[in-house]
Amino acid sequence: MNSMRMIFKYWAKSRKDFIIQFIFLVLSTIFYTFTPIFIGRMIGAEVVTVDNLLVNFLLILVSAFLVYFISRIARLKGAEVSSRAIYHLRTDISNAIYRQSFSFFDKTETGQLISRATSDIEETQMIFGMGLTLGLQSILQMGGVFIGFLLFSLELSIFLISALGGSLLISYFIAKKLKPIFLETRQSFGELTNTIRENIVGAEVVRMFNTQDKERQKFQINNKRFYEASVDSVKFNSLYMPLVFVIIGFMTIITFFLGGMWYIEGKMTLDTIITLISYIASLGFPIVMLGQIMLLYVQADAALTRVREILDSAPEIEDSPDAIPLKSAKGEIIFENVSFGYTSEHRILKNVSFKIPEGKKLAILGTTGSGKSTVISLIPRFYEINEGTIKIDDIDVRNYVLKDLRRNIGLVSQETYLFNKSIAENIAYGKEDAKEEEIVEAAKIAELHDFITTLPKGYDSLVGERGTRLSGGQKQRLSIARALIVKPKILIFDDSTSSVDVETEFKIQEALTKIMKDTTTIIITQRISTIRNADLILILDRGRVVGLGNHEELIKSNVLFKQIFETLFQKQKSKGGEYNE
Repeated sequence: MNSMRMIFKYWAKSRKDFIIQFIFLVLSTIFYTFTPIFIGRMIGAEVVTVDNLLVNFLLILVSAFLVYFISRIARLKGAEVSSRAIYHLRTDISNAIYRQSFSFFDKTETGQLISRATSDIEETQMIFGMGLTLGLQSILQMGGVFIGFLLFSLELSIFLISALGGSLLISYFIAKKLKPIFLETRQSFGELTNTIRENIVGAEVVRMFNTQDKERQKFQINNKRFYEASVDSVKFNSLYMPLVFVIIGFMTIITFFLGGMWYIEGKMTLDTIITLISYIASLGFPIVMLGQIMLLYVQADAALTRVREILDSAPEIEDSPDAIPLKSAKGEIIFENVSFGYTSEHRILKNVSFKIPEGKKLAILGTTGSGKSTVISLIPRFYEINEGTIKIDDIDVRNYVLKDLRRNIGLVSQETYLFNKSIAENIAYGKEDAKEEEIVEAAKIAELHDFITTLPKGYDSLVGERGTRLSGGQKQRLSIARALIVKPKILIFDDSTSSVDVETEFKIQEALTKIMKDTTTIIITQRISTIRNADLILILDRGRVVGLGNHEELIKSNVLFKQIFETLFQKQKSKGGEYNE
């Protein structure tokens, strides 16, 4: 879908108002077209009388008033059409972003997404608003003037067509030159937005490594790129307006000259010449507006091209046509010869196979980059596997309704993201109808309740942007509470207690053991007590399974497990030991 079709598509969202607006613009054009005739009769009449002056003067006033009144109604309707168009466009791009898979965000910079969803849409505001009303009005007025010219002078109409054609060709030429410039403007603004976002989000890192000058220079490069593209657009844009007045002046001179010649020869009356001159004068507004709207369209086209990239992006992971619901999973998980890579050239996991019986606890260990986090991200289908099968309750996860699948899985990530809302709202994020007692219960299991009660506003306390008002351990415990409140049948911890002290983790594990004894649990951890208490331990190395069993079996038979376990043991012993040794 090109930009013009896209614009009309969103205008059509208000079809009724669009038609009403068009009718009023037609009426406005009729009165607009009659005004030059009244001017010609008033000034160019063979016999000028007071009555003639007064009648035509009143007719001009009435026409001007009707043009204003009717045009105002048309513009109000146009404002409704444009506002609704922007509303639907914002909604569509928002929905398009929400439906994307994780891989989309891996490939797209956040700043560019923000730019497309905000400033790029703002850039289309003019074409949806002023472009609609003034574009239609200008086309109708030019049509009215052309018809008037034809009625009064067929010969001069040829010059008029040439002048209008020249004006449109100039507009087209300028617009063609401006298209890549406007596209560069939008792209550079997106880079500018992304630079600012990175500096805000990564403020701590920037200051820690004293790289403010480096980041400032990076910003200046993007800022200069945006500035130069903006200046180039103004240069080309400034060519059009003087040329329009040259064309209007040329038409006026031709009309005066030929009209004067024909008047001397008795082939044209004075009132006709005045009427034609008035028509030419009235052409100034629609010609200028059409040229500007053509430029606005090119500007909007650059923005809409970027917006369409989001709207046309199909999510890589969707429900299959015959997807089946999953109300309550039992929790058995099976990996059968699973291979996966974030790119087609490089596989992270290679022929991974293992089984977790329902209600059992699996600990995943492995060297850095062995694929531990990748394994757990495939269970809720954050990414689509390249080969093999992942089953829950003996059914391929690709055959489940995606929402149902993820509703049965609670994931506590190592990197905790919290919204700038209250503690209660963050805990209940995945369960809109959560009751107060459920929120408190989840907080107690996560060993967070006692801390919350010490706050002046308790559960209504704001956590700050990205949870900045909480410590790392508090954020992780809140994340655990958020996962627990939905009562998932599969619970996944991605090293999610790394910021929690040993005693607190012990209490959390005790509470989890009591409350979620029928829950299948997967844990990526470096705590040896958690490893020992797991029903199964999965050992990964370079994307392959190199060990699967319980602690006693693996400590005797698996060299890599023994090395990892002894390393963790020595590390934790040097930090003061661990509970349950």
